[in-house]
Amino acid sequence: MIECSPCLLISASLLLTFILLYRVSQSFRYYSRVTFFYLCIFLHGMECCVTQIPFYFLGWGAYWIFYSFYYWCWWTGIRVEVRDFDKHLEHLKGPAIVVCNHQSAIDVFSMSAVFPPRGTVMMKKSLQWIPFFNITSWLARSIYIDRFNREKALEQVEYCSKLVLERKLKVWVFPEGTRYRDQGMLPFKKGAFNIAVKAQVPIVPIVCSNYSPFYSKKDKYFHSDGEVIIQVLPAVETQGLSLDDVNDLCERVRNDMLKAYDKITPEAAERMATKRAKKQQ
Repeated sequence: MIECSPCLLISASLLLTFILLYRVSQSFRYYSRVTFFYLCIFLHGMECCVTQIPFYFLGWGAYWIFYSFYYWCWWTGIRVEVRDFDKHLEHLKGPAIVVCNHQSAIDVFSMSAVFPPRGTVMMKKSLQWIPFFNITSWLARSIYIDRFNREKALEQVEYCSKLVLERKLKVWVFPEGTRYRDQGMLPFKKGAFNIAVKAQVPIVPIVCSNYSPFYSKKDKYFHSDGEVIIQVLPAVETQGLSLDDVNDLCERVRNDMLKAYDKITPEAAERMATKRAKKQQ
């Protein structure tokens, strides 16, 4: 008679319970996948504390971080199609401001599919205190801003525009300022556009289709058959513009992004519906 140790029995019971809950409970499956996704972000951040070092000296910004993160997320089942990256961003010379709609943590994965060479990110100042993440972001030459300090807003614009020109990097910004999980986009904050105009560098809009067909924090689902379309729009020049032109510039870019969003979101949803229909046959 084969005897099993209590630890082995407990482990087997926990594993079977996990598998059962994962198969029958949508909420359990959601929390499991989201937890593992954040764990991948954390572990990848630890890894990049070392692997990012040579790219810091090469001046690559965060390109290696996002490029390598794409391969950490194969298990999500999300398929991404990027359009016009080579045409509008890959070969764009010099610094630029890249603006993209902001939906959820899944944006990190989307960014990894379309992150520009010699690109970095702009993030809120509080993130610089997160262990490992702060070292990696420093090696990526990230730009921190205090978005709650309105009194020093002009100083921050001057500071950021100076860094953009000095480092000659393409800076990724979410102009909505926070995640928007519904359809469409929030009104854009003007910080990124002020910086672009002050530095006289182009703005490159990037639009991701809505994630709701496969991911929803509100309804607690994270399916493994996601389809995302990312559209890179033509660069918008700021040469000759002043800060007085920022309102119109901001609204024009947002309208162009909304048009692209309204085009690619139904297309991505239709792809998922077709995929699921074939799976059920």
